[in-house]
Amino acid sequence: MSTTLSTLRTRTRRYLDESSADRWTDAQINAYINEGIKFTQSEIDRANPDYFLRVCTFTASAGSFEAALPSTIYGRKIRNMQFYNSSTVATGQPGRVTPGQMEWIYQNLYYSGAPLSYTLLAGYLMWAPMLQYDSCFRFVYTKAESNLSADSDTLDGINDEYSDTISIYAAILALESKNIPSGGLRAMLERRIMQIRGDVQSNDPLTIPQVSID
Repeated sequence: MSTTLSTLRTRTRRYLDESSADRWTDAQINAYINEGIKFTQSEIDRANPDYFLRVCTFTASAGSFEAALPSTIYGRKIRNMQFYNSSTVATGQPGRVTPGQMEWIYQNLYYSGAPLSYTLLAGYLMWAPMLQYDSCFRFVYTKAESNLSADSDTLDGINDEYSDTISIYAAILALESKNIPSGGLRAMLERRIMQIRGDVQSNDPLTIPQVSID
């Protein structure tokens, strides 16, 4: 992705017919753009839950009992998790961690074998400590778009071809903040969302960002 915050702001001002900061400051436009990013991701994810999938691996060191999950997990959506016993890489035959196991807290912190259960607690995955070996976890999750703050910051998961939706939404918020009618832009937004929903249907494998999702 290559669309920058600066580009999104320029495009938003074009929809507002305001080339420089007059009614709206750059900081205000930036805030509306970040709201537009959240809106656009929500619409795309609703049309295709696979669109923002990513794969992450991490190693559980011997004796440890927690690892920080990515702060960018969208909607707390973890598609699946696998455990590679006695392996520091995600190779071989894994064991699948069920959603139910993610909700349990394993009380015996000195259990020396393979962990029996896991829990997601305050952004951390917890398990019984690996006292005898290192093991690897691999999970597929939905990645959230980050807010843009610097002019050179770029979109990460939303394709550039859909970035106009972000600017349209931002322009609508800007207009409505001044009680200015936004009917024309709202109609344009509805048409674009309908087009995007058709483009990102989940039966199109090219929308999945990983070569192989379990």
